[in-house]
Amino acid sequence: MEVNDWHEKQMVSLRSETGWLNLIGLYWLKEGLNSFGSGHQVDLKLESDQFPEEIGQFELIEGKVFFTPSQKGITSNSGEIMDRVLIFDSENGIAEALSFRSLHWAIIKRSDAYGLRLRDFEAEAVKKFEGVERFPVNLEWRIIADFVPYSPPKDIMITNVIGQTTPNPSPGYLQFEVGGKTYKIDALGSEEDEELFLIFADATSGGETYGGGRYMYVKKADASGKIILDFNKAYNPPCVYTPHATCPLPPRQNILDLAITAGHKNFGDH
Repeated sequence: MEVNDWHEKQMVSLRSETGWLNLIGLYWLKEGLNSFGSGHQVDLKLESDQFPEEIGQFELIEGKVFFTPSQKGITSNSGEIMDRVLIFDSENGIAEALSFRSLHWAIIKRSDAYGLRLRDFEAEAVKKFEGVERFPVNLEWRIIADFVPYSPPKDIMITNVIGQTTPNPSPGYLQFEVGGKTYKIDALGSEEDEELFLIFADATSGGETYGGGRYMYVKKADASGKIILDFNKAYNPPCVYTPHATCPLPPRQNILDLAITAGHKNFGDH
């Protein structure tokens, strides 16, 4: 069944090197020098005594991030890093990931904040992961929805879990019926995107499902303006699996007075 295949791909993705289970840190950089390691005197402290007291220094200068190694064996795709190197400059498309032993890190930008996203490919969370519980697949939750475009498209303000609020383009909303009642979900996406992104919460949020809502991707409307809305493919935000993510939260209008008993259930102590 298509939904089961989708679910298994989700589980493989979570366990992968680019998945959410191996995230062990998210550190926000201050302007200037930021020392990094396991020592007590560093600015960005790694909570593990398996690594050196200082691994290196990040330097944030007006939107550019440089890294200077304090240890041998720190590598990028180009080889070992020996001296100070520019690793992030969004204006010029530079985003260099670095590795040291089982650690892997990259710089992320959220609004006007710059963060160090740290992964450990040998994280215990990956080793212990046995999958995510979900509701039984129910084709009644595979609904034909109408896509109602905004003309022109508008921006919707989306707030993330760290309190940042930013405008996100919305081409329109999905309208559908359950039990004779009509519901709407504002969709996110641009003309270039192949799919629409949905962030929603429902009456199961905070109980059987994560309190911060769930996510879905849906294909864009066909020529008749219809969209297949399969809630069996509703999945958890990254914040369910790690405290080191910056998940967007559902806007108020996407909080539904409806118990959607389909898709992924909550995971862990959330």
